[in-house]
Amino acid sequence: MKIIHLSDPHIYTDKINGIDPVDRFKKALAHIIEHHQDADLFTITGDITDLGDKESYQLFLSIVNDFNLPNNLEPQIIIGNHDNREIFKENFTSIKLDEKGFIQYFKDLKNKRFIFIDTNLANTHAGHYCEDRQRWLKNILSQTSYSHEIYIFMHHNPIALVKDSSDGIGLQQKDQFKNILLDSKKNIKHIFFGHQHITSSGSFDGITFSSPRSTWSTLIPNFSNKYREGSANTDPNYNVAIINDESLIIHTEDFLKTDINWFTEE
Repeated sequence: MKIIHLSDPHIYTDKINGIDPVDRFKKALAHIIEHHQDADLFTITGDITDLGDKESYQLFLSIVNDFNLPNNLEPQIIIGNHDNREIFKENFTSIKLDEKGFIQYFKDLKNKRFIFIDTNLANTHAGHYCEDRQRWLKNILSQTSYSHEIYIFMHHNPIALVKDSSDGIGLQQKDQFKNILLDSKKNIKHIFFGHQHITSSGSFDGITFSSPRSTWSTLIPNFSNKYREGSANTDPNYNVAIINDESLIIHTEDFLKTDINWFTEE
């Protein structure tokens, strides 16, 4: 199985910090169509727009519609801290919601359950997962067969990527979220997230995780003892997850690099 994981396009009607997010998002989509039409799942993990405004959501929808993506590449979408939940719901009427109106849902493919959760809280860049949303996730996990492999998609990082003291905008309910996953005793294979605009991977209490950069603007890892952000002249990317019976492999696709010199090709 192949999963395309793209995050943080930050669509806006103009350039942001001198970079055109629309142009880069279009180039990413074109690259996906050229190289990964055989993908089983395509997901975008939040910060669909930069300001959460109607015009930007309409622009995003127009771009996706113009590419006429095949059904298997119809993007599964959640929101991030730059999105506006209510305006998003007005424009993405086919996206599933939980009983409280949060953008949470799941999709089953073969023996795998892909769970998409909502970590947005208005007026903060930090991630939040309230008791109502936690209750929904507990219920979905309890209803999931032990034979299913579970993959979770979220916007905010559920673990500090260096130290807690330097993680000013990650998920705030880290312990509660971890306990929900571990207490479920289910076969949770991987967590996909975005938000930090950096490539990361590792293990979270035995559950592996990964994140791509952003298709708009990249940031650099923060290895200090306090929160800070910094950008660098680094290419944007999206990730490709290859899932086999015995392995899960994460590749990064630097989609701006298109001049490939194939040494061999059969």
